[in-house]
Amino acid sequence: MDLPASLFVQIPSYRDPQLIPTLVDLVRRAAAPAALHVVVCWQHGDEANLQDFLAAGFQLESSCIGDQHPIHRLRLNGAEVELIEVGFMHARGCGWARRLAQERYRDERYNLQIDSHHRFSDAWDGLLVEMLESLRTRSCKPLLTGYPPAFQPESYPETRQNHVGQMLVRGFNSVGVVSYKAVRMPQVPVRSKPMRARFISGGFLFSDGEFVREVMNDADHFFSTEEIVMAVRAYTHGYDFFHPHRPLLWHQYNSDANRVWDDHSDECRSRGEIEASAFDRSLKASGKAVNMLAAAASGDAFALARHGLGGKRTLQQYERYAGLSFAHRGVHEDATRATEPDNAHFATDEQHWLDKLICRRVFQVQVKRLDAEIAAAADLESLVLTAQAGDGTIVGRRQLSPEDLQQLITRGEYVCIDHFSSCPSRLPTCYQMQVGGNSQDDANRFLVVVREIEEDLMA
Repeated sequence: MDLPASLFVQIPSYRDPQLIPTLVDLVRRAAAPAALHVVVCWQHGDEANLQDFLAAGFQLESSCIGDQHPIHRLRLNGAEVELIEVGFMHARGCGWARRLAQERYRDERYNLQIDSHHRFSDAWDGLLVEMLESLRTRSCKPLLTGYPPAFQPESYPETRQNHVGQMLVRGFNSVGVVSYKAVRMPQVPVRSKPMRARFISGGFLFSDGEFVREVMNDADHFFSTEEIVMAVRAYTHGYDFFHPHRPLLWHQYNSDANRVWDDHSDECRSRGEIEASAFDRSLKASGKAVNMLAAAASGDAFALARHGLGGKRTLQQYERYAGLSFAHRGVHEDATRATEPDNAHFATDEQHWLDKLICRRVFQVQVKRLDAEIAAAADLESLVLTAQAGDGTIVGRRQLSPEDLQQLITRGEYVCIDHFSSCPSRLPTCYQMQVGGNSQDDANRFLVVVREIEEDLMA
């Protein structure tokens, strides 16, 4: 087994009671703990203090004031652990916390990016190095990532999952940000090497140390945009992604720990306790991610700035590799299956590629009665709504029932939800309304308002 000469471990922790157990397990199960340089962005309140670490066996070597925050240097079993101490009301999100930790990087040979709620296999460090080095014949810049199998602290290790997973895209939201899901990695035949991956997990990433400088986190990415932005940037910097073929660490997915979404509320912002709420920062991050991707697609130099794309590959190449279209918010049908990326898609012509995209949209359709008096609309006999694609093809049709018509007459509105899943050219671009009644002016007595709403991606 190859042991790391030096390994940088970066961890953001937000009011997490699992931080100390995670650090203890990380160090005590390492084959070469003295090679570890662990940096934690330790965001906490009165629920935690430095004495908790000393009680768990850590030794305090020094404390100082950094550029903005206190930094405590601890030692456990030969491993160096640095705590960047931040009051939780001064937190600014996951990307910001990771960035603070990354600024303490000291040219270590390897890099491990994780969260603050993990458990580890024996000799996890040597096994990760061995797995990464085995990929050098397949890639000059390999990267291990994915959603690790789950565990629960109160029943570990008995109930931990012992299978590995693969990341698949769950879908796009209406802004254009991607979310993911984990599925069990196919094991027929039994895998003896890592599986090529399309995406990056922010909660587990193992790479060469140089990754920290090449693809340093953008502090503006609050939470949900972190993973897709990191994947695009890493791929265009020449990195190739792989999922481990066996478990080497476990992740806690369900926790009762305090959440930044609750602490950094709009009400706190209104009271002047924080500069921006979690929602504000998340919205800003979404806009920045979408703007960066749009700039990259158009060749804008903005996309190649410090926190932008690399120059080894293009955004379009990543889209073909991952099976995504950011412009159309679509997923290629092959990317919905638990398979490895298909390099044949690089040579597929554009129209054939677009025809194989699955674009999911949800529209709220509202018909409003414009007549002030109910009696004026009482002679309404029929109303048909048709959704039309850009070429005029009808892609959806809904005829209101007698009950629907009565609701429209008496309440003044009728609302329905339409779901579409098709290639871009078969998505609706407009709605038409046909009204039947005794009045020659029936069509002008009603208004159709259509707006896109979020799909329930967890359903």
